[in-house]
Amino acid sequence: MKVSTKARRVRPLALPLTLSLMLALIACAPITPMSDGTPVPDAVGPEQVLNLDQGWDEATQMAFWFSTQGSRIVPYTWFLALEQAGNSQPFRSNANIERLGYLPAKPGPGRWNHDGLPVGFAQTQGPQTQAWLGLTCAACHTSQVNLRGVGLRIDGGPSMADFNLFFRELVAALEATWADTAKFERFAKAVLGPGASETQKQALRLALGQQAKDSRQRLTLNTPSFPAGHARLDAFGNIFNEVLVVALQQPGNAQAPDAPVSYPFIWDTPQHDKVQWNGSAPNGPFGLGELTRNVGEVLGVFGGLGVNDCGKDGCRYPNHVDIRQLGQLEGWVRSLWSPQWYEKALGPLDASLVQRGQQIYQNQCISCHAVIDRKDPFRRITAQMRDVGTDPAMATAAAMRMAKTGPLQGTLAFPSFQRYGAEAGGGALTVQAATGVLFGDLDATLAALISQYEAQLQDELRGSAAQRNARPATPRPSAELLQQVLNPKAQPAAAQAAAAEASPTPTPNAIYKARPLNGIWATAPYLHNGSVPTLWDLLQPVEQRPRQFQVGSREFDPQRVGFDTARGPSRFDTRLPGNSNSGHLFGTTLDEAQKRALLEYLKSL
Repeated sequence: MKVSTKARRVRPLALPLTLSLMLALIACAPITPMSDGTPVPDAVGPEQVLNLDQGWDEATQMAFWFSTQGSRIVPYTWFLALEQAGNSQPFRSNANIERLGYLPAKPGPGRWNHDGLPVGFAQTQGPQTQAWLGLTCAACHTSQVNLRGVGLRIDGGPSMADFNLFFRELVAALEATWADTAKFERFAKAVLGPGASETQKQALRLALGQQAKDSRQRLTLNTPSFPAGHARLDAFGNIFNEVLVVALQQPGNAQAPDAPVSYPFIWDTPQHDKVQWNGSAPNGPFGLGELTRNVGEVLGVFGGLGVNDCGKDGCRYPNHVDIRQLGQLEGWVRSLWSPQWYEKALGPLDASLVQRGQQIYQNQCISCHAVIDRKDPFRRITAQMRDVGTDPAMATAAAMRMAKTGPLQGTLAFPSFQRYGAEAGGGALTVQAATGVLFGDLDATLAALISQYEAQLQDELRGSAAQRNARPATPRPSAELLQQVLNPKAQPAAAQAAAAEASPTPTPNAIYKARPLNGIWATAPYLHNGSVPTLWDLLQPVEQRPRQFQVGSREFDPQRVGFDTARGPSRFDTRLPGNSNSGHLFGTTLDEAQKRALLEYLKSL
């Protein structure tokens, strides 16, 4: 289907019975959250791993961890059989997965994760019954805090993953398996079975060689000039390259992804008016902004986007994004609460210090970092955009990225409905691609929007009847609303306002979003680029902050509030481009006793 602004008839959706039944149940059956200290059923490692009360039950947690979004990295059976490049150990061994910064998991529980994939990896069904391995949001947005033999699983927290290292070593493993006869024979036996014919093995080897070649090309395109290391990725840079270079078939648009940032913590994301570190992605209207953002994320992690058959009325955008599943995912995140300090594992808070710190917070921090009730289903958060002197690389790269439009030249841009010239902003082109995916499958898009809407209703059941009755009415997503967005001639003002609300907001260079700090204790390292290892270090003058430190250890320091900086597989150097630890000087002039009090209060949020 081409994306066109001509009037079109969007037929009412006939949702599958199972989906309709599920939505009806969601609307009337709030989940019962797991309590603090509930064991994680499939955890791997020496620690006793516990969940915290974050608003989810086990089914929601497992669904977030292991439900596909359409990502396809390598054929699924290949990943299960693949050995590491330099030895015969499985690539997916728990030790290797942990080394790469992901969270290993045992098979189960129940119907989930039969093959024991790491958290955030999922099976995606492809054409001709071919299953693929893909990533989910949980790979980058699930973390763990370890202390004295106890691990606290943090849903929505920033991952310790080094995706660049993961993919580099995956490509090396594919290439080694293709080149090494003995390694290939073991691989073929595991994939095809012991009775495979030579013809079948030859076909497998040809397919393996092509996959290795394609993966090497992607790796080359997205290799940064300096390693981002654990707990960071230039996600915008990867997404831009996949859209502007691969999908548009414009090699000249390539740029190294050299503005890595920490993986954001995602609790309260649906409740914000805008998200991303630079505040560039608005939520709304009727969930379209959220869905556009999530489609863009999948395009950066093997969503298979193409831009084909362009004409004056638009283009086709072939892809394998699971739009319906993205609607479910956003609904799960809506019900997620920030984690609270768990005294049984981390030690008790000093109540008198917390009280003193609260007063300091009110005087020093509240103008940028509002205090909210983490459980209030009606909480709404307005982003505070501030230039506080932190490293400008990420915001600048996003704001200044320009690209040749290639096949889009002469077609209508969304949401301006003006025709593209030879060049356009990278952010605008990426939104064009994401909305092209959505408008290319209106049935799935409307189903996802309805799913998000129903999830909001479900979450609001946690509040009081008085709150529900007092809130402004929210329109249920409909084919008519989508028709208005697609057809500005029908209702120009409504359509263009809705389209603009769902589109990125250009932000000045070096401006980043300040947000409430509930759960901040579990999100080290700090600042958008992860350049300050602990909250205690963030309260120090810039010249006293560590210039170099190790990243990747999950061992927690409850006194300084961050992770062990003496251990960890990656070394962070603040002297490298994009790594500056300058800026955010709030609290740095307090005396030590005041800093201790403020830190104690931050733990309590």
